[in-house]
Amino acid sequence: MSNGSGRFMFAGHAIGAAAQFHRLDETQNLNHMIPTLGASVLPVTGGRSESHVPPFRYDVELPRRRCLLAVDRIDTWAEGRDRGDRFETELSIDIAGLMVVEKLHIDSVRLHMLTSRQAGGEPTVTTQGNRIEGMRLGNVEARVTMDDEPLAFTGNNQQLAGYFSGRGEVCPQVGEHLRCSIVREIQLIGSEADKQPMSVDGNTIVWKGFGRIILGEIHVKGHERRLTMVRLAMGSDAGGSGSAGDGQSNGDATGG
Repeated sequence: MSNGSGRFMFAGHAIGAAAQFHRLDETQNLNHMIPTLGASVLPVTGGRSESHVPPFRYDVELPRRRCLLAVDRIDTWAEGRDRGDRFETELSIDIAGLMVVEKLHIDSVRLHMLTSRQAGGEPTVTTQGNRIEGMRLGNVEARVTMDDEPLAFTGNNQQLAGYFSGRGEVCPQVGEHLRCSIVREIQLIGSEADKQPMSVDGNTIVWKGFGRIILGEIHVKGHERRLTMVRLAMGSDAGGSGSAGDGQSNGDATGG
């Protein structure tokens, strides 16, 4: 299908998990790069890309023996379709049994996003649901309640800004990106002693001894939208960054 301004360029990816560590305990300047797990990436012509990751562990011996990241299974796929009257980009991520530095455990992470765009029209975004289930921070359970409604307004910056404006709010902006979250509530369930080093700030859990856990984060720039279900900013006994359930889609017409 042509919209009169050239061909459609598909762009999208679905990534299961990734992490890197530059410090473990007091040992600095490390370079533990855990390979990207479950990467499905679309070519500009569309089609289907899919990935399956069987059980995986990344163990280190120094400065002490431990597992930095493990998963039971990851399945991802990304598909770009020309329906004749519209273009579709669909992403799916399913993660089971995620563990990070033997402290953070998540039974299931699920992401789904379908973006549709008609010739000359603006993108529309739908989902079959996103979730984080069975999340445990040591002995504390984190119950995460999702609200997928904001995702439906991520066709472009104007849609998302208009959604928040209609609620009497202003969507936070970071550089050229609008940022929001599909997390409605996070409850920490456990003893007061176990919860003492933890606090909740919006869609972020701050955990002394681990770092920050940012959930259900959306970034929108132009016609590009990115949803990251779990983003880690680690800075205590293990320093580094990581993510689990990262999906991005974008598509536009170009000359040629």
